Amino acid sequence: MKKIMIFLVAVLLTGFLQSCEKDDDPVPVPIAPVLKNVLFPSSNDVMPGRPATIRGKGFDPSDKVFIEDDNGITPVELISVSDENMVIMVPKEAGGTYVVTIERSGKQTTLDGELVVPFIIVLEDVVLPSASFPHGATVNIAGKGFEAGDKIQLTAGFYPNGKVIEVTANADAAGISFTVPSNAYGINTMIVTRGAVRKTILGTIGIQVNPGDEVGGGVVYYTDNSKLHGFIANKTNTGSPTEPYGPAVAQNLAAGTSKDLGAGKTNTSKLVSKMVTWRGSFANWANRKAAFELCDELSVTVDGDTYTDWFLPSQQELVELFKAQSVLAAHGASLPANNYWSSTEGDGNAAGWSAFYVNFYETVNLVSWNVDKEGWLIGVRAVRSF
Repeated sequence: MKKIMIFLVAVLLTGFLQSCEKDDDPVPVPIAPVLKNVLFPSSNDVMPGRPATIRGKGFDPSDKVFIEDDNGITPVELISVSDENMVIMVPKEAGGTYVVTIERSGKQTTLDGELVVPFIIVLEDVVLPSASFPHGATVNIAGKGFEAGDKIQLTAGFYPNGKVIEVTANADAAGISFTVPSNAYGINTMIVTRGAVRKTILGTIGIQVNPGDEVGGGVVYYTDNSKLHGFIANKTNTGSPTEPYGPAVAQNLAAGTSKDLGAGKTNTSKLVSKMVTWRGSFANWANRKAAFELCDELSVTVDGDTYTDWFLPSQQELVELFKAQSVLAAHGASLPANNYWSSTEGDGNAAGWSAFYVNFYETVNLVSWNVDKEGWLIGVRAVRSF
């Protein structure tokens, strides 16, 4: 009887232990990856064909990674995983905005946020020329990653808003070349494009011009020694031959302009701003335009491009215009005999009531002095810079 009791207790204990073992060690059921503190890189830190780091906790080396946009789902290579991030390889052909999904044991989690891949062309070992180039010259740029069909775009801040000069190029795996177009000038940014959306900035290139070149809405009349910076004259005068400079004001109300080469644009901006006060103080100017306003408001369209960044030249810029009279005349931009306003106010206590002019009745002898802003009624020729 005692033996039977011991046997029954042993059987019951064995069953209990087996039951506990089943309850404590159930068959694992897969769950979607639990990922925390996910932070995507900025688009500046992402490049097609290069690794990208997504920060966060909970990634696993066994994870499968997919990116998805309107064109479909693409698996991507998982390069490495740490406690703080995962590193994936961005496909070379990627571009645009993607959602990222992590798959583990058949279960998926879509990450909060988006992976933004810029539409760029990946180039390596690019070597830009150090020299500047005249119109018609061939520019050769070495580098890896160019393809047949790539094009070059040229842009500059002094071009009309949105203007891009597109140039047909010859490209292969070793580099790209193109011919400098006749409508480009100054320091330009070069962009290589591929198809409708992909582009990469290569750098800058200097395109030389000379006095007499007809670019930028007018005629170049002055360049510095590099031939990359200078001034362009409008082909015709602005306003009538008898325009006033602006209100004659007290010395303390002067705009504070300069005679220097390169100061005309700033001078004009200062004068236009001051005119708001002057017009409010001088009733006779309520419906009149000052010489500098005529230039500031000028809009000139040439070959479909509209130029609106004209200004009244400083005294020294106007002197250079005087020196270039024969060049301008040869290109349909002659200045009729007249005195012409500069944007430079008079010196010292004459700054308020006077401004400098240059005498274009003269053809050789330079005559320039400051005269009454309202008493003198003379000519206006607008210029722009590059």
